[in-house]
Amino acid sequence: GGMGLVFDGRDAMLGRRVAIKLLHPARADGPSGAARLLREAQALARLAHPNVVTVYEVGRAGDDWYVAMERVEGATLREWMARPRDWRAVLDLFLALGRGLAAVHAHGLVHRDVKPANVLVDDRGVPKLTDFGLVTARAPDGGADPGDAAAPATTAPGPVDPALTAPGAVVGTPAYMAPEQQRGAPVDARADQYSFAKMLREALRPPLPAALAPVLARALA
Repeated sequence: GGMGLVFDGRDAMLGRRVAIKLLHPARADGPSGAARLLREAQALARLAHPNVVTVYEVGRAGDDWYVAMERVEGATLREWMARPRDWRAVLDLFLALGRGLAAVHAHGLVHRDVKPANVLVDDRGVPKLTDFGLVTARAPDGGADPGDAAAPATTAPGPVDPALTAPGAVVGTPAYMAPEQQRGAPVDARADQYSFAKMLREALRPPLPAALAPVLARALA
């Protein structure tokens, strides 16, 4: 991706395969790149859910921060959606993914980049939300969480920092962004729900099942 490089690795101590995420060389020189990588690790460390990728370790190798994560054997949701599928199979997968996204929101976090490329589907058909590089912390009123503070790139991880994105900045993937997110306005869980509904509508393909049409219309309203 634009921010990071992911390598296939092996935890020699525990004998398991892992995914190791490092900053992309083009992003490695600035402090904001390292801060975003740490913010992603901090967010994932808050979560323990079968539909969210697990973080095992955060550390430094020389001057480089890295995140060691669960390695998912499978494909992206984008690749999974490329094959025609029965709407019931699509709905089952998205219900599981929705539970993972609900867990993210229950921890006071907003993903801000929910899209098919940021969901992995393992060989058993279990979806896992990943790539929290744009995550932010939001209070219930939609403002920044007053408990969050900036975490300098040279220190150990601290609370998730909502201040890495300047007010009014537009971040995310336009095809899946809610209107308020495209305007650069503050966002909450509803923006992620909009992105989720855009993915589901795309995965179902027309004609939509009659029972789901009003649900999608509400989510996209």
